[in-house]
Order: sequence, then C-alpha cells, then structure tokens
Amino acid sequence: MEPTVNALLLKLGRPQYSADRGQLLWPCPLTQEQAAEVAPQLMARLECQLGALEQGADRLFWPARFEDTVLGLQFEALCDSLWLEASDGALDGAETLAFLAAQVGAEHV
Repeated sequence: MEPTVNALLLKLGRPQYSADRGQLLWPCPLTQEQAAEVAPQLMARLECQLGALEQGADRLFWPARFEDTVLGLQFEALCDSLWLEASDGALDGAETLAFLAAQVGAEHV
C-alpha cells in the first residue's frame, strides 16, 4: 500500500455504527481528493467491491457491494464524514452493516 494512502487511512476517526440511521460512519478531516484516494483502500479492507465514483458539488458517492448486499459509500466534505449505508430495498442491509461494524470495531451510537 502506498505511504500516502496509509497516512490517509490513519486520518479516519474511530468508526461509528448507528442502527437507527443505518450507517457505518468514519469522521474524517479529508478533502474530496483525499477521500477519493482512501475509499478504495477502506473498501478493500472491508472486502467490499467498489463501483465507479459519482461526484457532486460537495459529495462523493460510490456504489458498493458486500457479497449480495448493495451498499453506497458517501463522503461529504462539509460534515467531514465518510459513511457506508445499505441501498434502498436491500433486505439484508441492516445485518450486513452490523456485521461490517463488528469487523472494524465500530462504536455503537
């Protein structure tokens, strides 16, 4: 792994899991460019497949998949957050997010 990406992964805060919001969230003081670099590495660590980046004015979105569950990874610079959530209609989305949260030692909020 490249040293720059390692340093960016270290900038991610402790993951937080909210079952109510259906999100696994990493607080992070990253720019959009840095988030675009770190997202593939983070998803590889979670063994998630990451789709092509879709970029908006202040938000980045990647379709993602863990096994058969469709997810979405998003980054918003305005709130310094990178989060993973199940796509609408993903029946096993809550279970998958809970499993991934356990894998990364997320704090339950």
